[in-house]
Amino acid sequence: MLNEEKDVEFAVNYDEAFKNFDSGEIVKGKVIGIRDKDVFVDIGYKSEGVISIKEFTDEDGNVNVKIGDDVEALFFNKTDEDGFEILSKSAADRVKGWKNVLAAYKENRPVKGVVKSLVNGGFTVNIDGFLAFLPGSQVEMHPIKNYPSYVGKEFEFKIVSINENKRNAVLSRKALLEEQKKQKEEELWEKIKENAVLSGKVKNITDYGVFVDLGGVDGLVHITDMSWSRIDHPSDMVKIGDEIEVKVAKIEDDGKEKKIYLGMKQLTEDPWKGIEEKFNIGDVVQGDIVNIVEYGLFVEIEKGIEGLVHKSEITYDKYPVKAKDIYKIGEKIDVKIINIDTDARRMSLSIKQCKQYPWENIDERYKEGDIIEGSVTGIKDFGIFVKLEEGIEGLVHEKDVSWDKEDKEQFKVGDSVKAVVLSVDKEKERIALGVKQLTKDPWEDIDTRYSPGDVIEAEIVNVKPFGAFVKIEKGVESLVPRSEFGNFEPQKGEKANVKILRLDKSKKKLVSSFIDD
Repeated sequence: MLNEEKDVEFAVNYDEAFKNFDSGEIVKGKVIGIRDKDVFVDIGYKSEGVISIKEFTDEDGNVNVKIGDDVEALFFNKTDEDGFEILSKSAADRVKGWKNVLAAYKENRPVKGVVKSLVNGGFTVNIDGFLAFLPGSQVEMHPIKNYPSYVGKEFEFKIVSINENKRNAVLSRKALLEEQKKQKEEELWEKIKENAVLSGKVKNITDYGVFVDLGGVDGLVHITDMSWSRIDHPSDMVKIGDEIEVKVAKIEDDGKEKKIYLGMKQLTEDPWKGIEEKFNIGDVVQGDIVNIVEYGLFVEIEKGIEGLVHKSEITYDKYPVKAKDIYKIGEKIDVKIINIDTDARRMSLSIKQCKQYPWENIDERYKEGDIIEGSVTGIKDFGIFVKLEEGIEGLVHEKDVSWDKEDKEQFKVGDSVKAVVLSVDKEKERIALGVKQLTKDPWEDIDTRYSPGDVIEAEIVNVKPFGAFVKIEKGVESLVPRSEFGNFEPQKGEKANVKILRLDKSKKKLVSSFIDD
């Protein structure tokens, strides 16, 4: 993790540099010459000072000094073999840096420094020439991995401890960042008040809403507070990274944390405000279908204003209707406003009431004897219901299905069927239909086909204590009284010869007798 090739111990002992500090001083001078390994400085004393050129050489080998430059150096009160006063610019820098660090610590203010190198457990940081220690755990508010990437970079630090005797200082960038974050949050909370309008950046998007970074504090815009109109998903309106404007709707504080609830739609006027001036009960308006549910469909008649068409208000048909089978989302339809509840922000709409009530002029559209065609909507023991148009059904009673009592035609829901209108009752909203009436009544001219004395082969269809019924032809049956059985014992389903005894066309009655073979 750390560069351990340099076994550098942080506790740098500057005794050699500082042992004469009490009696020495930092002097100012001007560079008057540069020769070989030395830089000569005029310090106004009886002899010039000399500083090693290494103290002006950077890591790349560049010498950063020239004749005429002003320099500050530490005076040791010692001369070299040539009689020049020995000076040290780096020692002076260390003294000045230490004084600055000590003052900053006492004044509790941050200092700037450059991360110089990796050492065991952290880094050395150059602060105006003084080397302080930065533990690796105090670089960021979160653990770091790439230690070398910090070397050479300048940061601000908080001085967390000082040892004046050993002239050591320990730094923390983490503590400073935490303080700055806390201060920023405090400043931010001064701005975050209910109804305040703020700018923020979209940080995260979920199914139920959007989290917005307000500058260090997050707030939630619930999907219902994004738009006055219905939206399917928050991503329909925003994407991560978007800068958006929001209004603080509510702040919850349980003592441990604060939760901020934001709104986007609240930045525009509530479309329900003054709705009674825009719409009235009875108005027919056009809208877009925005949602279809089991109990009906929702229609947006104006941006942000939706109404419900209950399934009972979709059609005049009596049988159950599934809206999804008739309409689709996005479709434009006409609806009638049948109720407005401003307080509850609800509106009831109707599709069917945009049309004339179908029974109003029923007698103009359907008359006795008309032949119609419709679809079977229901089958009961007593008959068949046939839809003629929206909201209008007719009943084919079981006795009007076929002329033949035994001939029960098979119908199923959805079948198309033709019938004759037998009667129309506008008040009771009933239409009687007949299927058998589409064909001729077999009794109408029965006297042209049969006469008393005729012998006919017939099918026994029922046997009762008083006699037996036999089928002469489709729709025509005859009674054979028990007195006319003779020695014959009729069985249902058998064929037998019968002789017509009496025929009453008006009463639709035939009486016959069994003929013994």
